[in-house]
Amino acid sequence: MLRLGIANVCIEVEAGNPAELLRALESSFTRRYLPTVNLNVCSSIAAKVYWLPGKGFQVLSATFSSMEPDTYVVQGEYPEAYVNEPPVFFLVQVFARSLAKEGYIMLTDSVALRLNNKNVLLLGFPHTGKSTMSSIALSLGYEVYSTENTVVKANDAIYIITGTRVLVFDPRVRELYGVTVKSTSKTKHGYEVVDLDALIGHTPHDLQVPVDELYVIYTSFNSSGVSTVPVKGRKIDKLLWYFATSLIKGMDYYYPQPLDMPMDSVVAKTINDFMNTARRSYAGKFYEVFGSPLEVLKAIAS
Repeated sequence: MLRLGIANVCIEVEAGNPAELLRALESSFTRRYLPTVNLNVCSSIAAKVYWLPGKGFQVLSATFSSMEPDTYVVQGEYPEAYVNEPPVFFLVQVFARSLAKEGYIMLTDSVALRLNNKNVLLLGFPHTGKSTMSSIALSLGYEVYSTENTVVKANDAIYIITGTRVLVFDPRVRELYGVTVKSTSKTKHGYEVVDLDALIGHTPHDLQVPVDELYVIYTSFNSSGVSTVPVKGRKIDKLLWYFATSLIKGMDYYYPQPLDMPMDSVVAKTINDFMNTARRSYAGKFYEVFGSPLEVLKAIAS
């Protein structure tokens, strides 16, 4: 049995070979998508997963509860890059809902950076330059808190709690933008991998870093310059709803199909508190930004 915690929210996994499962969870592939996990630091359990042996991977049953732990029965092999990837995205989903039940949000397609004296949260639809900007930021000496899925909590502000610590980027950025960060490995398709914990050391599991500015980015290799537009009104809710609920609602595909998890009252309250905080505390601090990854990063950092 394994007890896995993110931001003090725990799931319990009953598996036939816990040591083998743990090794799979510690791989760079898993850690690219699953925020930093702590072991055996649980005071309570938000979800239970019963992992039966078998081939491939499938979710046999899922039972959801607002007051009790959610329960999942799955069958199949443990995660392995290129061979059996769905279990990773299933666990990301389980944690996304479990965190939301406890007042946290796992934002999909998100990067958290410290640029000079401010903390910024970058949101972006797939292939809009988040990893490119992260690789540039590292090369310029900035701190990268999270690379793909970021856990936040809303209070008087939005606070960065933890996130993913493996960055994957296109090697073309070295020539295009002068990226010099040392990679720790490569994918079979030639993308470079940077394990931030191996490169610069572990970050605290509970950062509690307040976000100063929010951005939704749209950059590309073929773009130049910078164009910035404030996000106002209903557009705040529309954009943030997507990034805050995509993991829970199964918008991040895995085979044969993701779970469509319920938005019960406790989860909905967490999402709405997050959006209310964004509207209240980030007026004039929330933008859509378009252009070159390098120039956009420099503009945000200025």
